[in-house]
Amino acid sequence: MTACPYEPRVDSTPRQGAIYRHVQTVLPESPVGVEVDLILWELPYAVALSQECDLLQDHKSRDKLKQSGSAPTDFKHDKLLPTILLCPAYQASVFRTGDHLSALGRKMESHTSRQWPLIRQNNNPRYHYLVGWPDYQVPELVLDFKHFFVMPTELMINHYGDAIHYVARLSSLYREDLSHRFAAYLGRIGLPVSHHEFPETMVGQPVVGQGGSGQPAPRQ
Repeated sequence: MTACPYEPRVDSTPRQGAIYRHVQTVLPESPVGVEVDLILWELPYAVALSQECDLLQDHKSRDKLKQSGSAPTDFKHDKLLPTILLCPAYQASVFRTGDHLSALGRKMESHTSRQWPLIRQNNNPRYHYLVGWPDYQVPELVLDFKHFFVMPTELMINHYGDAIHYVARLSSLYREDLSHRFAAYLGRIGLPVSHHEFPETMVGQPVVGQGGSGQPAPRQ
């Protein structure tokens, strides 16, 4: 039997690996003109990716402020987090067909029967699969590490911290695995071309990309 990768919500405090549902944020309408029009982006699910130590320090600082009624003279605000990092979690059924951003008028890549097992087994570095668990109201979800946003911490506590929105949390090791994979994806280095195409290039010698500019090519 598969071990449950989730644990129950304790209170409204944001924690690393917290899973929220019915989260709303805004995006600039595309294409952007002189006046920026914002469109509402409604996310079925989102997962908190901020580091646990930062979230705990924020919680302790807020508790100290709450207990004292005002900021003590020696209080330092540097441990308060103004925002929390979140990654949209798309329902696997619509993600697989590339329809998970259809509400924004965007058609995404669909994933074939050959590609899907790699995503489901977390062998594609761009995506992170989360198993569905009905007892915690969590369906099969997929995170795309190219998609992330921030939300004000006060909003996550006071509005999204209730049991309607904050449904569960990834258990230890599962949330650390997610955090590690996310950081690894963001930390990847985009090379201009495959080094196999330039076997004569010496180590330490810059590789000139197409057009001879010497600038790295954009990442895929």
